[in-house]
Amino acid sequence: MAKYLNEKIQLPIDFWMYHPDVRLTDWYNLKSAGCTIAYSKTDGVHARLREGTMNAGMKRMFGALAAVLLCPALYAQVYRNLVNRPFETVSNGPQNVIVVDIDRVGRSPDAIDRVIRSQVERATRAQIQGARAQIRLYKQLGLLPPDYRLPIVHTVVLRRNGELILPTRTRSDGLGNGTLTFQIVDGDDPFPSGYKALLQSILDALPALVEAEYGKPARTLTIQVVNYDDTIGDRDAVVGGIYDVSNNRFLFPIYNSREAAAVNLLNLVVRAFHADVAPFYDVWEEGFARAVTTRIARSPAFRSLAGQNPDFIDQTLDNTYDARPYYDAWNQPTLGSPSFIAPSLRQSPIAGGTTGGLWLVRYQMAGSVWLKVATEYPTFFREFNQRYYQSYTPTLRGDSAALLNLAKQTLAAIAGNPNPTVEGIPFDTWVRRQYILDTSVTYGRKLHAQVFPYASGLQPDEQAVFTVFLNYFQTTRVGNSWDETLLNGTCYPIYWDYNFNRLTLSPQYERVDIRVGTGAVVPSFVGSETANQRLAVDFSVGTEGVRLYYPSSKVQGTNFRNNFFGVVFGLENGTVEIQIGTELRTAQVDKGAFGALFPSETLARERVATLRFFNAQGAEVGVWRTNTGVGFHFVQAYLDTSAGSFNLSRAAGLHMISVPLRPFEPDMAKLLNIPASQLRLAQWRQEQFNYTYYPATPPPAPGVGYFLQLSSPINITIQGEPAPTDRPFAIALQPGWNLVGVPFNQPVPVGSLQVVHQFNAPVSWETATESVGGEPPLVGSRVWTLGAFGAYVQATQLEPGRAYWIRVLRPEGVTLLVPPPVGSTGRSRAAVSEPTWAMELILQSPIGGGVTTLGLDNAVRTRAYAYLHDAPPALPGMSLFGVHEEGRLLTQSVKPSAGRQEWTLQIVPAEPNREHTLTWRIPSSTPRRWRIYLENPITGERVDMRQREFYRFNPAQAQTLRVAIEPSVAAPVRITNLAATTTRGGQAIIQFQLTGEATVRAEIRSVRGETVRLLQPSRAAGAGVQSLTWNGRDSQERALPPGNYIAYIEAIDSEGRVARATTPIMITR
Repeated sequence: MAKYLNEKIQLPIDFWMYHPDVRLTDWYNLKSAGCTIAYSKTDGVHARLREGTMNAGMKRMFGALAAVLLCPALYAQVYRNLVNRPFETVSNGPQNVIVVDIDRVGRSPDAIDRVIRSQVERATRAQIQGARAQIRLYKQLGLLPPDYRLPIVHTVVLRRNGELILPTRTRSDGLGNGTLTFQIVDGDDPFPSGYKALLQSILDALPALVEAEYGKPARTLTIQVVNYDDTIGDRDAVVGGIYDVSNNRFLFPIYNSREAAAVNLLNLVVRAFHADVAPFYDVWEEGFARAVTTRIARSPAFRSLAGQNPDFIDQTLDNTYDARPYYDAWNQPTLGSPSFIAPSLRQSPIAGGTTGGLWLVRYQMAGSVWLKVATEYPTFFREFNQRYYQSYTPTLRGDSAALLNLAKQTLAAIAGNPNPTVEGIPFDTWVRRQYILDTSVTYGRKLHAQVFPYASGLQPDEQAVFTVFLNYFQTTRVGNSWDETLLNGTCYPIYWDYNFNRLTLSPQYERVDIRVGTGAVVPSFVGSETANQRLAVDFSVGTEGVRLYYPSSKVQGTNFRNNFFGVVFGLENGTVEIQIGTELRTAQVDKGAFGALFPSETLARERVATLRFFNAQGAEVGVWRTNTGVGFHFVQAYLDTSAGSFNLSRAAGLHMISVPLRPFEPDMAKLLNIPASQLRLAQWRQEQFNYTYYPATPPPAPGVGYFLQLSSPINITIQGEPAPTDRPFAIALQPGWNLVGVPFNQPVPVGSLQVVHQFNAPVSWETATESVGGEPPLVGSRVWTLGAFGAYVQATQLEPGRAYWIRVLRPEGVTLLVPPPVGSTGRSRAAVSEPTWAMELILQSPIGGGVTTLGLDNAVRTRAYAYLHDAPPALPGMSLFGVHEEGRLLTQSVKPSAGRQEWTLQIVPAEPNREHTLTWRIPSSTPRRWRIYLENPITGERVDMRQREFYRFNPAQAQTLRVAIEPSVAAPVRITNLAATTTRGGQAIIQFQLTGEATVRAEIRSVRGETVRLLQPSRAAGAGVQSLTWNGRDSQERALPPGNYIAYIEAIDSEGRVARATTPIMITR
């Protein structure tokens, strides 16, 4: 590093602004040390520093700088979201293209070609590596032909010296007035003549077809079409074509299928219509291109080109372009992303080991979401482009909120209504429910599930058979950007009937192994108990979970196959009228499931379907609209779509919070009305054993818990979609600590919770906290939340708006079932195991504290899990207080009741050198002879805890205190000086001494040992002289005959030790 200190160092300005290791104050430290800093557009940042003046802040800056100097490509310009709010992002450049830096290549066209091919092929290989398992499963299940090779189409832009190279335009007529012409170039590797003729015939017809759907091109360009010899040699994929924006050309392979060639060439032509002014996001540019390609490719005019086979075209579209038949089931929050392929695959250098994530599903859903819009508004694309060109500024391309507003304006103009709707829902609301339209980056592990409703070869008693693909991946922060990696894991699905009774299926369906991000299961539901109802399946891996629904007996059977089916929420039994065009079908609704068969012609093209639901009495209870795809349609209808609200009111300070709904505003800074730069929000990530902080925290949703540090009070009303209250809410919990929220807007007793482990039926919370068959409990017996003084306290009821710690003790993880409010009030929590003796210690300071319990109980020898409670992870800056024991920090430590016991208390102050007060409560039942004392190893102080009730100290840093209990060694009670004196009246005076407190019993016995008189029942007596009188009579007050009798005395002390003594008594008359 030394050799760089006196040299000019140049970096892009955003390196310093956004580098995570550099603090703002470091700038001032550098300047005061004599470092000169300057920035210019051409030079970037440069600095000079005097030798011998480097402090810690400077080391941070130059440590970061060293990484750049050693790895210059690492901090090359990365296009990313400068504003990363959900549905309201702002990008600094194109995230939807492969950017090829050619600074070191020179200007040779061949050299540039080699770089383009190399980077595209590396990206394609990485993509296909991520999707290979999924494609192979598609083939195994017959969703793709065995020899199918997935075409992956790319857009490429060249960059030199940090500047994108824009295309050379034939002329400039203003945006949206262009004309595209195409020239097939033979070059060194010409296309075969027959294939060239095919391409030419297609290219001659395409501009007019695309203009009818898309409007005029943005630019007037001549695009060359060059033979691209696919060299990746992969059996599952090919580079389906490259649109080189910078050089106005298509690199196009030779397809064996005329239909595949036509469809993918059409895709490239559609991309070229936006040329160099395309939006920066995949869902806009890739989504538009795929939707328009699909609409044109399904038209008779396109299918007539060069004698194409319509079935082959449909197969290409169905497999890789159009997911509308499954759209409702696939529409999940994990879809959202600014780029469907991680930046490490598109922006050099390509990171080794990176795989493609969820890109294939995202591609399909991106085209489908815009196809849904175009079903109701057929001229949408053409009119949107017109407004886009008219409103164009360079910033518009990367402003997702502005693009959505432009789409709304377009729909409003077409509909003649300032508040347009899609599928019967206001556009603004509809957008927020289409997760593929969210261009923000969210971090963490994610799980997505695809359901394919049909199966082949059903057996007579099978009521439901369907295929589910699971995609498990992780989005991570990498410098100023992000990346995605595929994960391995194991999922234990939970199958539910309509009433949420767990169903037990064949063992092969009870476990899904996920490898390289992909797992699959084809569950079979057999028997009448699974028929004619809405089934549910919970899939979870770690803390990530997703629930799917399926209409049992309504999709297919051995003698029928419906093409319109679904599930409904808000109606159990009744009927549904389904209107598609002029066709009307009425179907029975059985426990939320329905299905119908329409003529194949009805679903041969996209339509608007209207569903009217009626209850068993014939009254209409709701209407649902859905825009269909082609072939069949799987719908999920929600009749109660009213918004929920929740008031979150918190004082200044530290809180554990949650939101019992899915807010319409998913950005926590805007939701809480706190500037993003001031929001202090954190979430625990057990897989990292660390906290993650806003903006890398996941968006709010039912069941998600956070820490929130407030500098001032808040009182806000949150609007959003509440969790359904007609069924339990499932929260996936991973091994270790889980920070969870309350999913419902009503309190839930801890005792009403249920826990599901692997294949087993749900068990009560009480059962889940016990050891069964020698196995550890499923979960820790205590639920924790943040109480007064910033300390963790035990919770017996889960309150809306608060978050809680739950610890999972099994390595496979569990699923927590939170009952809906109607069923959560009937059972209170059973009492937890409490030690026979316990002392509570409370630590308080001006900014934090804690509570710890010390106990004694011999049962801890066999049931340690019930008595030893670990402390949940503390947020950095919180006080830590507990018992340090074998590397653990315990909030309760119980030891056996035998001899001397000692505990080491661990205190980590939130703010050092502040006064802390430790108080305690010693139970009144504590034996007097016990000595209990507190020691401070630092000061040497020793406090008799029976004589004082508090201790004050000022910890400068983390320190320990010791508490010890020493039962004093007291002698057992003894009876001494026992004697009996007989008086003249025939009475006997019996006297003796006790050496200590005891319970005393006295009898008069015959010489044969028979009790003739109970002189004194068991009574407490103190130490000292005791005196009793006997009148010479038996228990019935009859005079006893003269003779010898025995006085028998028994004393039992507090430890249960017994002393006995006797003395003779002579009665003479």
